Amino acid sequence: MVLLRSLLLGVLLFCSHLAWAQSDEGQDTEDQVHALTEAEYESVDVWGMHLLTLRSQYRHLAPKSRAKTILDKVHSIPVATKYEFDYSPVIEGEYEGAWILVNDLRIIGLLAGDAPPNMTLEQYGETIIERLRQWLERRDAQQRPKVFLFGTLYSAIASLIFGVMIYGIYRGREKVLLWLEHANNPKQGVSILQFGNLYLMPYLVMLLSGIVRLLMLLTIGLLCYLWLAYVMRQFPYTIGYSQRLTDYIVRLVAEIGLGILHSIPDLIMVAVIFWLAKVVSDIVRNIFSRIEKGRLRSNLFDAETAKATRRVIVVLVWLFSVVVAYPYIPGSDTEAFKGVSVFLGLIVSLGSAGIVSQLLGGLIVVYSRAFQPGEYVRIGEYEGTVTAVGVLSTKVKTIKREEITIPNAVLLNATSTNYTRLSKPDGVIVSTSVTIGYDTPWPQVHHLLLSAADKTAGVRDEPEPQVRQIALSDWYVEYRLLVHIDEPELKVAVLSELHQNIQDAFAEADLQIMSPHFMAQPEKPLVPAPWTPPVVNNKPEGEL
Repeated sequence: MVLLRSLLLGVLLFCSHLAWAQSDEGQDTEDQVHALTEAEYESVDVWGMHLLTLRSQYRHLAPKSRAKTILDKVHSIPVATKYEFDYSPVIEGEYEGAWILVNDLRIIGLLAGDAPPNMTLEQYGETIIERLRQWLERRDAQQRPKVFLFGTLYSAIASLIFGVMIYGIYRGREKVLLWLEHANNPKQGVSILQFGNLYLMPYLVMLLSGIVRLLMLLTIGLLCYLWLAYVMRQFPYTIGYSQRLTDYIVRLVAEIGLGILHSIPDLIMVAVIFWLAKVVSDIVRNIFSRIEKGRLRSNLFDAETAKATRRVIVVLVWLFSVVVAYPYIPGSDTEAFKGVSVFLGLIVSLGSAGIVSQLLGGLIVVYSRAFQPGEYVRIGEYEGTVTAVGVLSTKVKTIKREEITIPNAVLLNATSTNYTRLSKPDGVIVSTSVTIGYDTPWPQVHHLLLSAADKTAGVRDEPEPQVRQIALSDWYVEYRLLVHIDEPELKVAVLSELHQNIQDAFAEADLQIMSPHFMAQPEKPLVPAPWTPPVVNNKPEGEL
């Protein structure tokens, strides 16, 4: 199957080359003419061999009609043991030209306008005579059985060698793919290209396998091309086509080689530009890394802003280097390269609006020093500990062990509260409120609230808890208790225990908390009744 595909590839290359070669006028210097009249020219080819190009019209006969007549006369040249060629100038009215005779037979009629600009008509005629002599020799050789037999023998030997090489390439490919499969087997203990839990070896093996298959097809296609050119050279009838195949591959290799040589100065310039960009980026990394680690002090940057600034400057340095190096990249001035550049630019411009907004949001968060990883914050409706401030998003871990990802674009329009930033040295203030009727002395309420705060774990003694009377409503007075805690992350747990202690303190004092609202004073205070935990396994609930 591989051999069949390879042969098909070679045949397609040959056919596409022949289609190109029929209109190729670059073999001879006489074909270097103006493109405006090139469509009017007609080439005369025999057995794949180029004889001449007609560039003038004779009376009502266009170059195409003249070419057909000349081709018929060339094919009708009688076979002879010896061929005599002659160049005979002629003037007929306003037409000046010459006849090329073979054994006194007029075969090719030339006009003065048929000669290329860099040759005289006589020089052009001598070139045509030499080509015609070569073709007649090939035509006569084609009639000899010995030439045909040797050509068949050499073709068979070349085909056998070609088959062996194809088989060797196919077997070599199988061994390489098998080796890559073993290299990708985790049981072999291969640990290269592994970063944490990310194992890159399978992707590398997939890429290398595709490259190996592509190289095999290209190699087999090239061998098919060379085999076809060699086999066609063994028979006089197809020598002209073989020569075209050979000239094409030689010209292609020469163009590629010259292109590489011409690109070397530009590639050196590109290498120098990127080397300078690397040097500058390394200097920037070194300076800002020292600021991040505290080895270098700066009034403009701290550890967090130095990290963000380092990233921004490095990205700008590399983008600037790409812009500067772009004109020196080989092929950058071609239409295909420009088209790809425009397409990529369009994609980036259409899809980068959201990304730019996220990037700006991240930079604003960093440079405004709103919060840093490890701080307890409230952003909009989310409250928790900041775990990461990324380029595109910020991650917050809540007390319910949920990780919330907030896009940085949202941060531009959201109000954030940082509980950690000002918590040192006095801690974070948390508060709770209760409503008590006017019939209860306010000093007693203060005492009960402060006693509840004293019993709550996590509440600091210094600064002391404080009570504020923040509202005198129609039916009750609203009291607010302010306490200090060390860890903002414990706010919910501390408030929960504080609320329990407040309820217990007011219940022991037979005082009711005025929630919910009511219209009349009850006869007895609404306080919780005494409660005894149920017994489970002969032990009060809660005991071990």
